[in-house]
Amino acid sequence: MKKRILTCLMAVSLLVSLLAVPVGAASVTKFSDVSDSYTATAIETLRLMGVLDGYGDGTFRPDTVLNRAQFCKMAVYAMDGSGELGRYSTVTIFPDVKPSHWASAYINMASRKGIISGFADGKFKPGQTVTAGQAVTILMRGLGYKDEDMGGVWPQSYMAEAQTNGLLKSTGITSAYAGVTRAQAAKLFLNLFEAKHGKGEALFSYKVGEEVYLTAVDGGKGTMTAGGKSYTMAHPVASTSLIGSKGKAVLNSTGEILTFLPITGSNGVSNAAVIIGANGSVAGLDSLAGSTSYNIYKNGSPATAADLKRYDVATYASATNSIIVSDTRVSVYYEDCKPSPSSPATITVLGGKELNVLPTAVDSLSKLKPGKQIVLLLTADGQVAGAEDANNTGARGNAMAVVSEKGDVQLVCGGALLNIGTASEYAGQVVSVYADKSGLKLNKISGGVGGDLLPKEGTLGGRKLADNVMLFDGGRQIALSELSQTGVNSGRVSYARTNWAGQVDLIVLNNGLAEDVIYGRAVVNSSTSKVWVWDPGHENDKEQQEGVNGSYKETTSQTISIETANKTYGPINSGNHISNGTFVAVSIKTSSQGNLMFTSFATMSKLSNVSSGAWIGKTAVNFGSRTYEVPSNVQCYNDDTGKWMTLDDAKAYGGTMNLYVYDGVVRIVEVKA
Repeated sequence: MKKRILTCLMAVSLLVSLLAVPVGAASVTKFSDVSDSYTATAIETLRLMGVLDGYGDGTFRPDTVLNRAQFCKMAVYAMDGSGELGRYSTVTIFPDVKPSHWASAYINMASRKGIISGFADGKFKPGQTVTAGQAVTILMRGLGYKDEDMGGVWPQSYMAEAQTNGLLKSTGITSAYAGVTRAQAAKLFLNLFEAKHGKGEALFSYKVGEEVYLTAVDGGKGTMTAGGKSYTMAHPVASTSLIGSKGKAVLNSTGEILTFLPITGSNGVSNAAVIIGANGSVAGLDSLAGSTSYNIYKNGSPATAADLKRYDVATYASATNSIIVSDTRVSVYYEDCKPSPSSPATITVLGGKELNVLPTAVDSLSKLKPGKQIVLLLTADGQVAGAEDANNTGARGNAMAVVSEKGDVQLVCGGALLNIGTASEYAGQVVSVYADKSGLKLNKISGGVGGDLLPKEGTLGGRKLADNVMLFDGGRQIALSELSQTGVNSGRVSYARTNWAGQVDLIVLNNGLAEDVIYGRAVVNSSTSKVWVWDPGHENDKEQQEGVNGSYKETTSQTISIETANKTYGPINSGNHISNGTFVAVSIKTSSQGNLMFTSFATMSKLSNVSSGAWIGKTAVNFGSRTYEVPSNVQCYNDDTGKWMTLDDAKAYGGTMNLYVYDGVVRIVEVKA
């Protein structure tokens, strides 16, 4: 049988790209509470721009109503204005929006750009619900519409014009006075791309290209490939469910790609699957693709027929003429199915997780009944392509997952992720996955490839990184470009996996500290008491009363707590003399009685008055002729408010910025006005 090869022209553009989420993988990356495809498309398009995102629990919360501050932040990102925020962080335009407010820079910028205004009393009221009339007015002004040209009565005049120019298309907004939900906002911002402009200057101005296919995303290099052309991403992301979609590239004024605007329903993924019957076999792939020439991707990386193994699962993506191969197999207890065991459309496994069953898997599943231990063969987007009895098959489960900081268990499925449950005790770790009658079972995995990670060279311990390498820092998926290009010490690499080609395709980083070390802010409470002390020689003089042959002396005791962004450890009694508010790295352990103990304290080195120009993106800082790594989960503390904040908000806050370093890595960022 003729050997299948990669189509040459497509290989050139795709060989160096990240196919982290294969064509049609929206079922993996879409939010669990979003079922409407138009809303899902709007969310993903805007996620690429940094306008919005979901929550750590895998939900989007589409019905949550936004407030005025939140909508302002979205508008600033939609105008690609996040790079200007620094100049607006220290001014006060509205009396109820001080520089210490988390959204002050966004609100001030939107005000200076002329798209928002306050109330009659001069206040902005950032926490008040944003109404549809207010939201539409903000966006219409950004499209170049002027108040004096509207006529009529506000907000009806703006609402009427928005209905005409396409801004309200498919939003479901009918009342100008109702609060705007997150789902409605996503659709409003999506409509900006094609809404008609007014006569004035448009802040929401984009260059929308011709219809092409989005074929690749390289999270490491921060590039997207569409229509055979590679673009630099304005906001690099690690993956996108829009790969394979037909649509239009949206560029900013500097030629960077802001996002991709897909045509709804353009993905074209086959609903059929082929299970590879023998190593190197391509039987059935001709019929799947409808031709003898196609691209092959296995777990997101370019592959050949020789890389195919028995029990691999292949599906076809017509948009890129690609065979998408996954080798994910998971041993599970067959809990339930719908509508019936003889013709299941869905199957419930892994402690209550419902998976979609492809038509080509019905035959194998119909031979199995609920109550059995089975092995599922999964497609790259987490659908069931086949099943085998666990007792009589050579298809053993090989599933692994990365657990997020919040405990979400993310099954590595092909080149994508599938949330299958929670396990906070494994946060930030790699685990093997299986399930039996009692539920989901996880076992920690560590080790793998060792050595320093060098993003610039594209290696880990001398091994080449796969083009689609999946990178996690503390359980959160990040792009390779988010790391310091000077490298990551081997001590931070808790696990690294190689693929069939010997390339590193999965890396999990830890915070670089031992599991019994925390870093945070010391909170010290002292108390003073008086104790009677006998003069020497009179300690046993029981006939003397206190006040004779002795004296009262003051003793001071203190308790120390360690406050971090996520929790506070302590308080415990401690003899360590540390000033309140000192940023420290602390070794901790739990006694046999279950009591927390602080065994050592190390005061972190302080880099004072670090300028905004010292930052290299978000991943490193130059200071004193040295480059310091900044991990993606670095903690940020606002000394004015006494609250922890995100790095973006810390950099936008302005004023003085101090960095605290432990073991050569920035652990805490402190800001104050």
